Amino acid sequence: MKKFITSLALAVITAGFAPRDLKAESLNQCFRGNAIMSGAYVASGTGTIAGVGPISTVGLIIYNGDGTGMAVSSTSSVNGTAMTSNNVPATFTVNSDCTGTKTIGATHFNFVITPDGETITWIVTNNGVTMMGTGVRLRQ
Repeated sequence: MKKFITSLALAVITAGFAPRDLKAESLNQCFRGNAIMSGAYVASGTGTIAGVGPISTVGLIIYNGDGTGMAVSSTSSVNGTAMTSNNVPATFTVNSDCTGTKTIGATHFNFVITPDGETITWIVTNNGVTMMGTGVRLRQ
């Protein structure tokens, strides 16, 4: 019996020092799915459109936490020409590993969102566009 208790105690102590499966834990940080992406975000980014020139943008986007949203207002400068757009519909999907996809108007994105939903780092996936940036949730 003493040998069993000693073995059990050793197993418990060893388990306390055993390495955790950090990869598995880190791949399931956004277990809330689309609900993590909720609220108003200030988005900005820069890049290039092939054959056209540089692009930069800033805007206010509202995500509803259900896979839908709206680019309430945004201004872009494409090769020095500014343009503004309002109320452009958005859709998105957040995966459990905090990666996702979204579409705003005709623009498609891949992104990574922090597990607290505060920051989105995105890249445009439309052909001919090299552009990336961030979205930061506004505090209420």
